[in-house]
Amino acid sequence: MKARQTIKADVFRGPFDPGGQPDAATGQPLEISLFAWNVRSGLSATKAVMADEKRYADVWHWPSAEKLLRSADALGFDHQVQYGMWSGYGGASRWNDEGLDFATAASASAVVTKNLNLFSTVHVGYKFHPMHIAKIGACIDFISDGRWGLNVVSGANPDDFLKFGMKERPPGPVRYAMADEFVTLMKYLWAYDDPVDFEGEHYQCYGGLIGPKPARKPRPILMNAGQSDAGFDFACRQADWVFVVPPKGHLEEYAAMVNKSHALAAKYERKVRVGAMCYSIIEETDAKAEETKAWLESEADYEAILYYSNAMAGTKSAMDMTEPDEWAGLGRDQYLKV
Repeated sequence: MKARQTIKADVFRGPFDPGGQPDAATGQPLEISLFAWNVRSGLSATKAVMADEKRYADVWHWPSAEKLLRSADALGFDHQVQYGMWSGYGGASRWNDEGLDFATAASASAVVTKNLNLFSTVHVGYKFHPMHIAKIGACIDFISDGRWGLNVVSGANPDDFLKFGMKERPPGPVRYAMADEFVTLMKYLWAYDDPVDFEGEHYQCYGGLIGPKPARKPRPILMNAGQSDAGFDFACRQADWVFVVPPKGHLEEYAAMVNKSHALAAKYERKVRVGAMCYSIIEETDAKAEETKAWLESEADYEAILYYSNAMAGTKSAMDMTEPDEWAGLGRDQYLKV
């Protein structure tokens, strides 16, 4: 049998798109996704969920989640994006303290839906190796006939890094340098039928080869929500979707970030699509929706929101605040959004 020729990687950071970028468009003028269905309480940091935990907090439990996913698929939702959680935010509501991991959630979703695209959120900085995610992702994409995608997160919460044996959170530029190499090696593994030797600063791989290959060609869709300068640049160089979250959520800020995304991607001779997040409170009338909104706000879980705000800021002790702050350091508007 003829020996395979080994490919020696000579590219270690993006832009890198062997075979080009996948077509991320569905043809719809507006695409709708489910977000964070796979964790306790989803994005609702409120003690209101404790009024009926089965209904409000534990939708992620199977078969409730299965029913939700099947319904979204039948109604024509385009995507589902799973939350990636290793450390919940606690509080009385135990916000995000439990949930399905990225691989289990995507695999289960694949077999109960037919059209819904399946995005897994993976914190690539938590000592995963690109071989892990390239293989797991390719298998889920193979099973789902090309519907899997990856939301790449460099890692944020200091408590997460501790759980994976890392006593210090690497600085932002280092985290994105690691993510850059991680994604580049995954793209090599998805694109080539010969073994790959890769000697980067952060990741090495010798004779790397995976099978099956992803069903979507030339590879699965990649998403990133980097908001720092380094993160935003990484997203436009390596991802296909840029997930934007303007600090104040004003429409003008969204428009500016959309334009910035397209312009920066074009600089790298690439194209990106832009996604954003909104909160929906759905009731039979506007008045009822306002009533529900007021109830959720009145029961806001201060302890969980405080943990969240510190974790996102990179504070090692999420409960370490020297001065009391009614809005957990976020300001009233952002506090109530959380």
